Amino acid sequence: MLAETQRRYRHDKKFLFYKDFSLLLKELKPFEEFSWIKEMDSASAQQTARDLDVALRQGIDKSNIKAFPKHKVSYKIKKLHDDSFRIVNQSKANNLRIENGCVLVPKIGPVPIKLYRPLAGRITTATLFYRHGHWNISFVQEIKVRDPKETLNSITGYDINSQNTVVDSCGWAAPNPKALKKSEKKLKQIQIQLSRRKKGSNRWHKSKSGLQKIHGQITNQRLAFAHELSNTIAKATDIVVFEDLNVKGMQQWNGRMVGDNVMGLLPNLVRYKVKREGGIFHQIGRFEKSTGICSECGHHHKLTLKDRRFACTACKTNQNRDHSSAIAIERIGEKELSAAGIVVRVFPESQQKADSKTKVFELA
Repeated sequence: MLAETQRRYRHDKKFLFYKDFSLLLKELKPFEEFSWIKEMDSASAQQTARDLDVALRQGIDKSNIKAFPKHKVSYKIKKLHDDSFRIVNQSKANNLRIENGCVLVPKIGPVPIKLYRPLAGRITTATLFYRHGHWNISFVQEIKVRDPKETLNSITGYDINSQNTVVDSCGWAAPNPKALKKSEKKLKQIQIQLSRRKKGSNRWHKSKSGLQKIHGQITNQRLAFAHELSNTIAKATDIVVFEDLNVKGMQQWNGRMVGDNVMGLLPNLVRYKVKREGGIFHQIGRFEKSTGICSECGHHHKLTLKDRRFACTACKTNQNRDHSSAIAIERIGEKELSAAGIVVRVFPESQQKADSKTKVFELA
């Protein structure tokens, strides 16, 4: 389909999109050389056409930085390629379901599955992908989201950094587990072993699969930590305020540190989990200054990366750099939400005997 749309563009300067691809699929099935299309689920082919449609639109959009799609280079040797396909659950037929410890995959049949957690709702789509020597399946489900909370009893700002993954405005910090750094010794050993093997030999394949296994463990450790941390943050407070970091820009000067953290992944996970709990997620602007602002008097300071603590030149308060940044992020987020008319600050009644520092908001 990609080759056909490239040929069509060379001929009459027009691209093909999903509507044309779906018609093309029907036209190709009767031909003998394309008989393999019948062996797979028709919805999977349509999902591939949708992915190509999205890639084409992003590739020809001048405001988007993504490149035009290319043909994937597939490896002929087994267990060296990443393979994946997506299937759709038809609402009436319910052709994608779990029964007797197996997942029923259209055109394939029951496949044994290790389900590590119960499903929360009805399956809509599923992606089967081959990573690090194992087949995995990722389900997309429909779940009931809680109604937005009318009264929001807490607001917290979170500062993302390298030493501690996040530090909140209350002083709580989640240290960075540094999964890659802990596995560096194993990685170095197996990489030296792989370099001494003859490429393509059985021992080379064995070392290669071992290297993939270690990288898979590191990936799983990061994902598990990111999901646990984002779930904790989403349930701890009603209004969550993060800063919008330029992660790609940070990778240019310290890519190893950024790669061994979940800086870019964490806000995305927290966003949907806060919405699921009925709270509000907000990100302050990328160019809003939050580092080096005194939490007591608001005086601005210029700090280097080595300055983890500083003393305010105005009020002489000694404070932690990350904690003061989180407080500044919370205050900026509160101002932006109030100015946009999303929340309104209210004060608790005297009968409740609430602390004077307690912040209570209501949906505007």
